Amino acid sequence: MNIADNVIREKIKNVYFIWGRGKTTIANELYKKYGFYIYDVDKNRYRHLKSADPQYQPYMCRDFEKEYGVKSFWELPPEIISEREYHWLKEFTPMAVIDLVLLSLSHNVIICEGDLDVETIIPVASHVIYLSNRGTKFDWFNRPDHESSLNSIKNNTNLTEKEKEDIISNAYNAFGQNEGRIPEWVNEYQIKNIIWTNNTSIEQTTSEVEEYFGFKR
Repeated sequence: MNIADNVIREKIKNVYFIWGRGKTTIANELYKKYGFYIYDVDKNRYRHLKSADPQYQPYMCRDFEKEYGVKSFWELPPEIISEREYHWLKEFTPMAVIDLVLLSLSHNVIICEGDLDVETIIPVASHVIYLSNRGTKFDWFNRPDHESSLNSIKNNTNLTEKEKEDIISNAYNAFGQNEGRIPEWVNEYQIKNIIWTNNTSIEQTTSEVEEYFGFKR
């Protein structure tokens, strides 16, 4: 069953998508200021694993460690990690959309922060912002909800110290760092891009997001 984009757009017109770097920080600021409901993509991704079906969500159901004979997911070649992430987003995004439709029934404003499949979301989204960092290296693992990925490697008793070092290095090569490059699709879809640097305060960026989304009255 295919549901027309305009139908979904109407159902989630009160959902505000924040993508890019620093999205969690800004989402939390909006929550503190307005009490908006926050839909954390990362927290909900793995919740949906139990309903994934190999026929419809083959990548979500694949055991990559067993398939490639490695002790840790982060041992996989960077290109395989990127491929897995791309298809994971493709398969998970419709699940997230269903969540957002249901949540929209009981929340006036929902802030959706986290990576979703762009090609799926853009046709149905009414409000989207991309945050980009200029002149700053972004460490994906240097945040509380991602540190567990590195800790799982560091605490793995089946790995030698040399193996741990190699795997962590591979993890960073896969997608642990970002030089502030803006994805081509941001311009392609004419998404509002808000740029921040080390000299930009959280309050300043939050204010720009508020103004663009129309939260300021």
